Amino acid sequence: MTQVTLNIPDQDLNFFMQLIEKFNYDTTISDFEMTSEIKNILDTRRKNSNEVNYIPWDEVKSKIIFNKK
Repeated sequence: MTQVTLNIPDQDLNFFMQLIEKFNYDTTISDFEMTSEIKNILDTRRKNSNEVNYIPWDEVKSKIIFNKK
């Protein structure tokens, strides 16, 4: 089985879930909330990083290896 994660705009979620249910797929809705501790860590890393060392997201995505089980 393959798992897919989608970002659905709030205003379209109801329609999308109805559509998915018609196909009898298993669904899970999960919201991720960033704690202030995580946000502070990320802000500190961003502040201390050097932009010349950044890698464009498209380049990073092309290097990601997905393992299918």
